[in-house]
Amino acid sequence: MNGRIYYINFSGNKGSEINKTHLGIIFSIPKVKNMVFCIPLTSPKIKHFKTQNGFINRKHLDLKFQNLVYIDQTDSIALLDQMRSISIHRLLKPYNDITLNEKNINILTTKTIKYLKHILK
Repeated sequence: MNGRIYYINFSGNKGSEINKTHLGIIFSIPKVKNMVFCIPLTSPKIKHFKTQNGFINRKHLDLKFQNLVYIDQTDSIALLDQMRSISIHRLLKPYNDITLNEKNINILTTKTIKYLKHILK
């Protein structure tokens, strides 16, 4: 399950939280059976990058904010500021049977730990 991409029902969220059905990367939570850890995905937009060239070429080093991670395998942006634990009942169906490769899981894990350290100072 770790690194698998699912369609997720985020309905019921408030404000600027991601809402409705979106893709997300799922990770199991050890010793917890009915919850998973989820990092929502969004499509890359020019607003995510410092420059138009960075957007066009999907330069991960040109992302504007620490809470964004470019996933080249799916051409998407992981939104670390929206990560959360969710009920397994929010999982609708796998997305094209895609599981992140080891490279992308390692990048995402490293960036997530760095982001958490930054916000938990």
